[in-house]
Amino acid sequence: MDNGKMSQFISELRKSNKMTQKELAAQLGVTDKAVSKWERGLSCPDISLLPVLCDILGITINELLNGKRMESSSSEVESIIETTIQYADTATKNKSKDVRVIYAIITSAILLLGIIVCTICNFAINGKLTWALFPMTSIIFVWSIIEPTVIWSKKGIHISLILLSLLIIPFLFALERVIGIAGLILPIGIRVSAIALIYFWEIYLLFCKSNLPGYIAAAFAVISGLPISLWINSVVSKFTEQSVTDIWDILIYSILIIISMGVFVFGYVKHRRLAK
Repeated sequence: MDNGKMSQFISELRKSNKMTQKELAAQLGVTDKAVSKWERGLSCPDISLLPVLCDILGITINELLNGKRMESSSSEVESIIETTIQYADTATKNKSKDVRVIYAIITSAILLLGIIVCTICNFAINGKLTWALFPMTSIIFVWSIIEPTVIWSKKGIHISLILLSLLIIPFLFALERVIGIAGLILPIGIRVSAIALIYFWEIYLLFCKSNLPGYIAAAFAVISGLPISLWINSVVSKFTEQSVTDIWDILIYSILIIISMGVFVFGYVKHRRLAK
């Protein structure tokens, strides 16, 4: 397989079908950056995408892999290629799944070890379980949030966000009980957590559910951090009696604006160049 020929072949067929990189990417469920890399020979389409890509471009898998039109294509050869692709795709997914399971086991073991160490140290120093409840509660909370993403990768992000939304208040309540001072964490923690969850869900929807180009989603994610930060500061100021903003906040807001504009301009220029 000649990667250079295949990349040029994909580009020619896309243009002959009067499709932009973004339109082809949308049909394949990938980003326009991925399509751009294929056409520049920097990477190849995922093996699971080959049958769909060939259907869209109106060619056979044999033609795609050879990077040119073929006068005739044996149905037997095509059948062998498709079967091989299906097998390789299944094997790759199974291998990826095995790796994620190993990562999940490792992270679980590390966090469990942290709980055991804290418990042993607490009993050795105080003779009973006291301050160790704080790291133990935090570790269990973190484990509940990160494990779905570790196990299911991108699909697990949705589950992690749901668990975070459901467990954050019980977690704050548990922390307050461990500390033993009523009204110290919950009043401000619930409000700040609710605002942060809104932002996290916004980021998830921007990158995982919207059809916005990556640079627009990134720029919007950065700039939306400004009102979120102001909102959190206003909540905190009501409890601490401090000003909503100070010189450092203004500096941070200015940096956010500059970064957002930079991300948008850079992404827009790159997008225009690749679309030509």
